[in-house]
Amino acid sequence: MRDPARIDRMLETLRTAWTARPDLRLGQLIVVAIQPKQSVPAVFYAEDDLTEAGLEALALIGAAVE
Repeated sequence: MRDPARIDRMLETLRTAWTARPDLRLGQLIVVAIQPKQSVPAVFYAEDDLTEAGLEALALIGAAVE
């Protein structure tokens, strides 16, 4: 199992990075941070409302499992 303590640390780092670059969408921020060898346009160009809806759906699934 991965260390759950990493979540708060990662979220704080995400907040800091995104606050420094507020014009980037979340997908853009992640792609720029990771710098993958192959492009990932589906992630890079995804609007934040689409990403947010997907995250909300995952949260609901996670809540149903608990």
